[in-house]
Amino acid sequence: MRERVMETMMELADMIRETDVWTVLRPNMFRMLGAAAGALIAWFSGLPAIAQALLIVQGADILTGFLAAVMGKSPKTETGKVSSKALTMGMIKKGLEWLVVLICVYVGAAVEMQGIAGAAMTYMMTAELVSLMENLNLFGLDVPVLHTMLDAAQKGQK
Repeated sequence: MRERVMETMMELADMIRETDVWTVLRPNMFRMLGAAAGALIAWFSGLPAIAQALLIVQGADILTGFLAAVMGKSPKTETGKVSSKALTMGMIKKGLEWLVVLICVYVGAAVEMQGIAGAAMTYMMTAELVSLMENLNLFGLDVPVLHTMLDAAQKGQK
């Protein structure tokens, strides 16, 4: 029985190696992209503006941090290069931030204080804007409008 299972697995592995993945994906590529775009639009359209802004700032921070690492300028690693550990930790941090937002939404609803989640997202957006400005400074960019947005977000926290 074990030999038959091993034989079947080997046959399956051979079939996978012989299959050109691109010929399988190509006919469905536009469908997959359309489905992903539709899901993204549907999800985004249901989020409050502050949550959308936080997602956009987080995405920009991730992108600029990754580009800095690709250029060898990342302060997160000794070599300044891309590190899966640094990227994983950054993604975990952002996931935990959204867990805090989720908790704040439900706790705020429970105690009838709807602004708790907004305050949490404003705080997180401020931290993300600081990180984004640091990443942009690694490329020699100083964007005054980001300073203005950061000042406005910090005033919103008080």
